[in-house]
Order: sequence, then structure tokens, then C-alpha cells
Amino acid sequence: MTALAKTYSFTAGTAIVAAQVNENFDDVVDWATNAPTLSKAGSVTTVSGQLSVTEAATFSDQIYLNGSNQWIQYEGSSSDAHETFITATNATADRTITFPDATGTVALTSDITSPTWNDVNNILTNSVFN
Repeated sequence: MTALAKTYSFTAGTAIVAAQVNENFDDVVDWATNAPTLSKAGSVTTVSGQLSVTEAATFSDQIYLNGSNQWIQYEGSSSDAHETFITATNATADRTITFPDATGTVALTSDITSPTWNDVNNILTNSVFN
């Protein structure tokens, strides 16, 4: 962990308000003790650049992606040159994709094969119509 540094600038002849110094000091202590609070409820905190979270992150509401390069990226169990990306096309209206409450694998359209005559024959032979 890099050392924490805090610089205060004061203009000569102005009052130094202890409450402001104490509040800033409390923020630094929070970061040093790994219990930081970035903002109050209902306010917005902006992080410019990259934000790296090395443990589990919990979100209590929506996650909003904005910009021209929106995706969710999974590295996998080993850090290498291969990742999995989840992205969406530019929406022309509000869309909702709902995953079922079930365990399984999401199939791709490329996984769908054309039925063969044997498949059709088996369906007809074993159907309830016989």
C-alpha cells in the first residue's frame, strides 16, 4: 500500500477552521483503516480513470454503464490473454433480458442444429399420437 499523503494550503490572514481539518483527517484515517465512505446517500462520487476492486463488491441498486465502450469483462480463473466479454448492441428502445431462475447453460444460436430425418422420425415414432 502506498503511503497516505494529505496537503493543506492556507492563505495568510485567514482563519483555520478546526472542523474542516478534523473532517479531512477523519477521511484519511478511514482510508488508512480500510473503512472508507466515499459519499453520502443520494450523492454521486466520480472516479476518474480506472477503479480496481480486488475483493467482492456489493451493489445495492442498479449498475449503469455509459459511454461508447460498454461491456462486462471476465478474466477467468487464470490471468492470461483470453477473456469473456458481455456486451449489447445499441438499443433502439428500452429492453429487458431476464435469465430464468434455474441452473444451466445459456445456449447460443450457433448451438442450434437443424434436425435430421432420424430426429424427425424418432419424434414421430415416440410421440403421443401413436
